[in-house]
Amino acid sequence: MLLVLSPTRRRVAPRGPDIFSWLTVLLSFISSSNAFFASPSFTRIAGKCEQCTRAKRFQQFYPSKSLRSSGSSDVTQASDKFAPLTHSDIEWRLRPPEGTSRLNRLKLKLGAHILRLDTKLKGRTLPPVLCPRGGQAVLEAYFKEPGQRMKKIARFGITTSRGPTCEEIDTTIRELYKINPRPGIATIAAIIYMFVEPEYRKLGVGSLALEVISAIHSVQAVDFTVLVADDNGSGKLVQWYESNGFLKAPLMQKVLGSPDGKFGVSMICPVSVKEGFFDKCQVKWW
Repeated sequence: MLLVLSPTRRRVAPRGPDIFSWLTVLLSFISSSNAFFASPSFTRIAGKCEQCTRAKRFQQFYPSKSLRSSGSSDVTQASDKFAPLTHSDIEWRLRPPEGTSRLNRLKLKLGAHILRLDTKLKGRTLPPVLCPRGGQAVLEAYFKEPGQRMKKIARFGITTSRGPTCEEIDTTIRELYKINPRPGIATIAAIIYMFVEPEYRKLGVGSLALEVISAIHSVQAVDFTVLVADDNGSGKLVQWYESNGFLKAPLMQKVLGSPDGKFGVSMICPVSVKEGFFDKCQVKWW
């Protein structure tokens, strides 16, 4: 399976023609999934997450070159055609990462349709987002100008799996947020890159995207979002992230693959989502 789903122990006998038996099994497999859960409060985290062997293993989870968040949406080349955008102006779509084969994309789409159908038939509530197995996804922003077709105006690469923590991250959390998590308890996900088309910058798209990414990470039970802000030393991109809740995390420079700031400034932000967020901001998946 390509979806982030927990395996079921229930065995389902095929029903109907053999050609459709695999759909029945897949439907049962998806409907019994408990992969979607509310974001845990940091003070209520229970159990143990996957441990890491300090920085080495963490760098395997977050490759150095993939954590360079450059070209922020809101720092250069503003458009004067529109007022600042809101979530009601944008259609958000969660897609498989670049390089996903056409066949795997079709499998994801089929699985999502089956899940929607099964949920509707059983009168259940759909999860607000569904992330693929593999740990990465692309969030796309679409906008429709008056009299024109829907246009993709931005894309944002993110990780979707709960990554392991390490000593440097735990120390950063203690120092910045005055929280003392048990070793290995905090979970991390990353923003890989952010890109907004030049004519749509300075319209608030980047800030809106950060809210959506935080909400997605919340659904995935992640505690903190991390990134490396690469603004070639100008400081503007770092300041922009700070205005959106991120803090500099110098102890994480090497862990996130940017020793001595070679690829930018390491930053961190707690995951948060407002009550009712997905009512005003719907994210289409697959």
